[in-house]
Amino acid sequence: MTPYDVIVAGGGSAGLAAALSAAREGARTLLIERHGQLGGAGSNALVHTFCGLFHPDVSQGPHWLNPGIPTEIGQRLLDLHPGAAPELMGRVYVLRHEPAALAKLALELCQQEPRLTVQTNAALTAVERQGQHWRLTINSQPVAARAVVDTTGDAAIARCLGPEFWQTAPGDRLYRPAYVFSLMGVTGALDDAARLQVAALIVRAVKAGTLPRAALGATLRDSPASGEVFISMDLEAGGADWNPLDSAKVAALEQEGQAAAQAIARFLRVQHPLFVRTTGPNLPVHAGIRESARWLGDYLLTAEDLLSSRRFEDEVALAGWPLEMRETARGPKFRYFDLPLPAGIPAGSLRNAAVPGLFFAGRCLSADHEALASVRVMGTCLATGQAAGKLAARAV
Repeated sequence: MTPYDVIVAGGGSAGLAAALSAAREGARTLLIERHGQLGGAGSNALVHTFCGLFHPDVSQGPHWLNPGIPTEIGQRLLDLHPGAAPELMGRVYVLRHEPAALAKLALELCQQEPRLTVQTNAALTAVERQGQHWRLTINSQPVAARAVVDTTGDAAIARCLGPEFWQTAPGDRLYRPAYVFSLMGVTGALDDAARLQVAALIVRAVKAGTLPRAALGATLRDSPASGEVFISMDLEAGGADWNPLDSAKVAALEQEGQAAAQAIARFLRVQHPLFVRTTGPNLPVHAGIRESARWLGDYLLTAEDLLSSRRFEDEVALAGWPLEMRETARGPKFRYFDLPLPAGIPAGSLRNAAVPGLFFAGRCLSADHEALASVRVMGTCLATGQAAGKLAARAV
């Protein structure tokens, strides 16, 4: 059995940051990812906007919120496109990026760390505590470590350990999943006028039965790559019956998203001059799941903590993104912090005293349903992942 100091389960934003920070702290680290590339939603689900990287006070322009890996990755993504800059979206700054570039950058960063091993296409099937070590079964092979970080997004390790360690929201309240795809070969600028034209065309087509209802909330956004446009849809996913832990329901969601993407691509090629020469659609590896199972930690972070910009003595990261509620497929409802100040995220939301040597971060950290609407975004996941990786490395 190969011994490690730290094993990080999940190679999304939180897992990438956790593995990098643990390795940089000197821990011999293994990062496992169930898909073929790193980056999580930012690469596999084609989520092309990094949220949560910047300070919520926009009056002085964009300022990085969390030092270390979140700032490092954000700056590296900016450097890929000379002249690129954060964009003000309403009352917050965001950073657009290319999903393929994020996956490449994630791998490069990992390859630069001699204490870090990456294993993709890795299926985690069992977890148990054995003395001072954790034993994980990965692709039917046992692997041991003194500390483990769960950044799987759906609290996979908590669900292995028992129902007392995790929670989830009712199906009718779970944040609706997103399906994102892109089209290449757009000829011309997708300005506000063009977006309004496309939106009106799609609405009329849905009412006429030409496009499926899933297309109704489609939004378009330029990519940093020339000629590429991303199209995002929030899907109802069965409403109250939605369960992201049910593989059959996830498969049905994927099929709905793929069918809608194909229909929209065909429709726009015929109906709008900007899209006549487009190719695609380029489909994601999987849909963007916004909410699933979450850990129950020593501290449950609440919406009130965030809205009041509460700070903690044991805080290990900062949150600055508003509560982005997406309980329906009709678009987000934002609740902004009372003041343009960040809120703290305590170490107690990244651990549970009943399972020493085990930490969690990303969208499966210990937070209530409303607080998750803020801390689940990728920039904040980088920050909580970095913190969890440090905690794990220092624990061993």
